[in-house]
Amino acid sequence: MLGCQSENGQKPSNRIPKDKMVSILADIHTIEALIETKVVYPDTALMIFNQEQQEIFEKYDVTQQQFKDSYNYYLKNLAEMDALYETVVDTLSMRETKAQIKSGSNPEQAQQ
Repeated sequence: MLGCQSENGQKPSNRIPKDKMVSILADIHTIEALIETKVVYPDTALMIFNQEQQEIFEKYDVTQQQFKDSYNYYLKNLAEMDALYETVVDTLSMRETKAQIKSGSNPEQAQQ
């Protein structure tokens, strides 16, 4: 127990700020969902996901190691992870609503 408590307080020096992490995670989950619906073969899906994930890291100017360190930090700090994912879910919901409006469908009908 004591060992876990001392790790929880240590923020990695290269930790991605919360707002940037939210954007990265929202993009990753969006790409993941798109790949799942369009790619049949698991090996191909993984290859495409890895490529798309790298492009997301480049878009936000972060390294894969920086993302891993930050994600691990949030995993060890569940209250922060919960708050982070609340914002990610809100972001994804807003993106979905905007996409539905753009495509001409009614977002309220889609939720029923």
